[in-house]
Amino acid sequence: MKVRKSLVGAAAAVLALSSAAWADSTAINSQPDSSSTFAVAAPDSYSNVAVGDTTAVDSQPVMADDAPARAPLMAGLDKIGAASWLDKAGINIYGFVEVGYFYDLTSPNDVSPAKFPASDAIYFPGPYKQAVMLNQLDLSFERAIDASKGKFDVGFKVEGVYGRDAYYIHSNGVLDETNKAGGVNGPFDQLDLEQAYVTVAIPVGTGLTLKAGKFDTLLGYEVIQPTGNTLYTHSYGFSFGVPLTQTGILASYNLTDKLSVTAGITRGWNQTLYDNNGAIDFLGEASYTATDKLTLIGNLGVGPEVAHDNAHYDVVPEAIAEYKASDQLTLGVDVLYGLANSYGQWYGTAGYASYTLDKWVTLNGRGEYYHDGNDFTTGAPDGGATVNYFEATAGVAITPMPDNTYLSSLTVRPEMRVDWADHGVYDDGHFSEVTFAIDATVKF
Repeated sequence: MKVRKSLVGAAAAVLALSSAAWADSTAINSQPDSSSTFAVAAPDSYSNVAVGDTTAVDSQPVMADDAPARAPLMAGLDKIGAASWLDKAGINIYGFVEVGYFYDLTSPNDVSPAKFPASDAIYFPGPYKQAVMLNQLDLSFERAIDASKGKFDVGFKVEGVYGRDAYYIHSNGVLDETNKAGGVNGPFDQLDLEQAYVTVAIPVGTGLTLKAGKFDTLLGYEVIQPTGNTLYTHSYGFSFGVPLTQTGILASYNLTDKLSVTAGITRGWNQTLYDNNGAIDFLGEASYTATDKLTLIGNLGVGPEVAHDNAHYDVVPEAIAEYKASDQLTLGVDVLYGLANSYGQWYGTAGYASYTLDKWVTLNGRGEYYHDGNDFTTGAPDGGATVNYFEATAGVAITPMPDNTYLSSLTVRPEMRVDWADHGVYDDGHFSEVTFAIDATVKF
């Protein structure tokens, strides 16, 4: 199962100062609004809860093209005269809320606690079936910086989340007493500090940006925030194959107007103020804008991730491509490979398609294959068996009020999903599972 590791002195200080705060993060691919829900993992285990965020070192939330210049929260503060000092300081406050509902057509009556993580592959544990959920209430405080302006500057971001997803994105060493007993054994809705970091712009060459603290990982096509994905549920690769958050120091630099690189060290997968093995990891990314339609991204994570074992290294390379075939059609692919020395290997590929019919409706789809050697990342119940997973998901993103000043970002996403595997890993020992899910998100 996935892993959790912790931070470096300067970053720890940042987290200590902001351990009760809130925030938001978006994907570099800036996909239309979408969702999340995650897999359970003990803070000191290699339990897989994942997320990939191919975000730039500093990213603002992407609002709809026809949305107002200011998000509703800041616009409201502006109307009562409370935003002027924030504007002068360059600080933005924003967030979103997501609620959802899930129905298992294959085992509708099995609402007992999940028997193993693989049964939660779409991240709706058993007791969450046939129930309305507050997935995420997210709030961010951010001062964005731009290193290309050629001047020294300091920024920050603090993001907090409350809801069902908080337990699944939890990292080791932050609000442990609240989150480690969550899920089916504790409170469903919880509070977590998702991100807390500082950024520094250094006027060197085209501009060097440093980031220190806790941040969403670079790995993965999908992200934690529903507003950064096209579908409500997540892929196996996101859920099991990569980390969710990491804590450390990264440096980003634009080598050319097309090629940017990011590299640094972290405490490992889902580790923050505590570390499950005391070793550091390497994390890197190269992003190349080949044309105005094609973006290529390469990610790499290297380091020991298993609890109490700093001798065996995981190596996780990833390749992501996104192609905007037309103004309406966007295609994406994520190819992932993972090798945990002496423990197992995992790999998979996921393809994405999004077609915008008009300002009200977008059609979204995903197809995926995921291979889990020795049950290493999913922890399926077959005692070290190798399991091959497949899934196909089709959904619709509906924007009911695209021209409304305050509700233009409201998105409702119903979806149908079919999962199957070569072992009986789903509820009641089924080899396949058919599910329906729907969520609604709105930014503020």
